[in-house]
Amino acid sequence: MGIGFVILIHFFMIAVLSFIFAVVSCTFTYFISRKENRRRKIILALIAPFAAFYTFYIVGIIGLSLVSNNKKVDVGIGDAWYVPLKNDYQLLFIDLPEQASINNGNGLTLVSQVTKIEELDNQVFGKTFDNEYFFVDLKKDEVKTFHTEKELSALHVNKKLNLVDAIEFYSDRKDNIMSYWPLLIGFLSIIISAGVVYIWKLILLV
Repeated sequence: MGIGFVILIHFFMIAVLSFIFAVVSCTFTYFISRKENRRRKIILALIAPFAAFYTFYIVGIIGLSLVSNNKKVDVGIGDAWYVPLKNDYQLLFIDLPEQASINNGNGLTLVSQVTKIEELDNQVFGKTFDNEYFFVDLKKDEVKTFHTEKELSALHVNKKLNLVDAIEFYSDRKDNIMSYWPLLIGFLSIIISAGVVYIWKLILLV
C-alpha cells in the first residue's frame, strides 16, 4: 500500500472524526449561544474540528517527513520502511513486518528474508526465514552464510549471539534515532492547529 493511498485513508478517517465532533459542537453551541450571534458561532463550531484535525495531521506529516529525510529513517507510513545501519547500509521492510532485507549504499540487496538481527560495530549477524544464519561485513561488503548458529557464533567477538526480531530492531533503532523529535513535532502541530482555529474565530466573530 503506497504512502499516497495511506494518506488518503487517513484523510477520510479525519473527515469522519471531524464530522462527528462538528455535529456535537454545533448542537452544543446552538443551545448555549445567544440568538444575535448564534449563526456565526455555529459556523465556527462546524469549521473548527476540520481545521484543527487536518492542520494537526498535515503539519505532523510534513515535520516527520523532514526529520525522516534528515535522519535517514522511515516513520512507518506506507508499504516500505527502513532504518540505517553502519556505512550507509539499510535494514528495509517491504509489506511484511516479520521479514526484512539488508541493502548496501547502492541499493543492492545482500541478504533477504531477515527475521533476526544483531549489529556489532561494522558487523551484522542474523537469521533468515529459511533458518539460515548470515554474517555481513559492512566494511568489506561481504556476506557469509551458515547452517547453524554455532558456526555463526564463532565469528562473534563474544562468541555469543544476541539476535533480536528484525521488527524489534527496527523499532528500537527508529526510536533512538528519532529521539524527542516526534514529541516536539506533535507539540508544534497542536500550537499551529490552535492558531488556525483562533484565526477562524477572528474571521467569524470579530
